[in-house]
Parts: sequence; C-alpha cells; structure tokens
Amino acid sequence: MRASWVEGVLILTGAIVGWYATRRWRIGTAPTPSRLPSSDYLQGLNYLVNEQPDRAVEAFLRAVAVDRDTVETQFALGALFRRRGETDRAIRMHQNLMTRTELDPVHREQATYALAQDYLRAGLYDRAEKLLLGLSEAGTYRISALRDLCRVYEVEHDWEKAIEVHRVLAKVGKPAQPLAIAHYWCELAAMSMADKDYDTARRHLAAARAEQRRFPRGALLRADLAVAIGEPELALPLLKRVAIHNPTLAGEVLPRLVKTLKAAGREADLAGILKELARESREVGDALAYAAIVADLLETPGLLELARDYVSREPTVAEMVQALLPPATALEAAVLTRLCTALRRQALRAPRFQCVECGFSSTGFFWQCPGCKSWDSLKPLSPTELLAPLANGRPRSGRSPGA
Repeated sequence: MRASWVEGVLILTGAIVGWYATRRWRIGTAPTPSRLPSSDYLQGLNYLVNEQPDRAVEAFLRAVAVDRDTVETQFALGALFRRRGETDRAIRMHQNLMTRTELDPVHREQATYALAQDYLRAGLYDRAEKLLLGLSEAGTYRISALRDLCRVYEVEHDWEKAIEVHRVLAKVGKPAQPLAIAHYWCELAAMSMADKDYDTARRHLAAARAEQRRFPRGALLRADLAVAIGEPELALPLLKRVAIHNPTLAGEVLPRLVKTLKAAGREADLAGILKELARESREVGDALAYAAIVADLLETPGLLELARDYVSREPTVAEMVQALLPPATALEAAVLTRLCTALRRQALRAPRFQCVECGFSSTGFFWQCPGCKSWDSLKPLSPTELLAPLANGRPRSGRSPGA
C-alpha cells in the first residue's frame, strides 16, 4: 500500500477531529448520538484507508464544520494546505473561520495572520499587506506582521515603505536583519543613479552611511557615483578599503578598480595598486587574483603576474599544475593562460556562492539571497570546494592544460 507523509498528517488530523467529536461522551456520563463521531469523520477515515487523501480532506472539513470546538483543527488543516501548496484551500479555510461571529478575539487574530500567510504564499501581496498593516498596530502577531511587511515591500521594491516599517520594528522588537535598512537606502541610491539623478543618490548614500558605518555596499556605490560624476580619484580609496577589509567582495571590487583607473587615465597604475593591496595579506591577494581569473581580466597589465603567484601558492591549484605539467616545466605565460581559462570555465559552470542561512547556491553574487531573502548571507565558496571537480578529474600523466 502506498504511503506518504501527507497521508500520515491526514491520519493525525483525523484522529484530532475524532478526539474533538468524542471527548465529551468519553469524559461525561452517558453518551448520546449527537456526541458520537460524525459520519463525515468516519467517511474520512474510510477514504484514507482506500488511499483517497483528497476526498479524506473534504470529509474532515465537513466534520470540522459541524463542531464549533474544532477551531485548532481547522488551523492545522489550513497550515497543511499551505505547506502542500494548496493555497486556495488554505485561504477558504481561514476566510471561513473569520466569518464566524462567535469566534473569540484570540482565534480571530490567529485566523487573520494565517490568512495573511496564505496570501503571501500565493503571491497576493496587496491582500497580505492590508491584513498585515492591521496586525502591525498591536497584538500577539505585531512583530511577525512587521517583519512580513518588510518582506512584502522588498518583493515590491517599495524601499521607502520598507524603511518606515523597519524603523517601527526597531522600536518594538529586535529586527531579524539589522543591516536591512542600510541596504534599502542603497537600493534607492542605485535606482537614482540608474536615472542619472546623482544628487538624490548622494542623499540616499549619506543616509545609508548614517545607518551603518564601514558598510561595504555603500562604499562601492559611492565609488560608482564618484566615477559617474567625473571624480574617479575619490573612488580609489573607497575601493581599496573594501578590498582590504572585505576580501570576499574582490569580485565586486576588481572590475570597479579597472574602470576607475581607466576613467582617471591611470591604467598603468593597476599593477602597483594590486601589489600594494596584496601586501596587506595573502587573503586579499588571492581573492583579487581569483577574481581576475573569473572576470577574464588577465590581459590587463599586472593581473597575469598576480594570477601566477596565486596558482603557485593555492594548494589545490598548485597540485593540479604539478600533475598537468612535466617535471621542472616553467609556468610560461601561454601555459598559465590556458590553466586560468580552465579555472574560469569551472568557476562559471559551478555555483561559486552559497547562502550561509538557507544553503542557496548561485554562480552570481547577490546582496540579498534569492532563496531566504537574507541580506549579506551569500559567501564565496573556498577554492578547494570550487576546484575539487577539476582536481579529481586531472589526468594521471603529465601534460599541459588544453593539450
């Protein structure tokens, strides 16, 4: 007989319904026909035995409807529908609960929040917003409603409302993501820059900086703004600071650094700046080298030598080089370029970033995880994790890459 977790939950739900239907005659004196389990409940069990879970759900719904004491069971069924993706059923369940005039205030608030969750799951954000706004004023679900409102406004890119709600949330309870408001200002700044409204962008970035000092995203956007308004020299110290203090953002820093130096007419200074940054720490130098390999910037003066140092020191890559090349073979420019091409192809076909909150993986970088919507949670995978497929698949006999 085929079994599933859904059917198991339905059996449990049926048992709860049956308990509600029979509890009075079990604890009372003499049972009466009106207190016995309903025919709908018994029919639901029969459907479960015959592997008809959809009909079983309908039967349990009818059994629940005739007993005013089964409110919690209805909430359980509504949550089950939502988890199964049957949002229409969940919505009907919770809407029916809210129409009951005898429903006490506690359960009415619970039904309102459950219905808002149904709307969120169904993508009906305008309806969810209306319910959440009411719940956010006071009550048991106030903090949860405020957090959900932030989520709604993030999805709708209504960043100003998100800022307003986040401020209220900060007053009544600890925000789940304290840095979110700084990101909201950065989103507004990026939109203004796209419209070439640089004065407004500057104000938004100042607001982000007031919210969070040493905020790397804000620094990167201020560098972008400096280049856009023709003041690239102002961008250089910002980019250097981000590279030093946030090596994991090398992939965001390096292309901006190249663009900034080009705008300033200082392309020849790139090699010197990279060496200066690499002297800060090995982590910074390796991060910039790998970013150069992935971004295919090795033809830029200075970057090929940075990549040479990286592949010679990084354990996984160095082992591959020893296996691929004949003994005592120098890592010439042509060979190094082909090796870096192989590394870049591997990086582009495999996820390079992973969310530390939900495990979502991506080949591209996001400030906000597309999976769980957490800010600043995507981190680059280590070179060992990224290059393992190439290392495991290297040939046993020595030969040059690309041969």
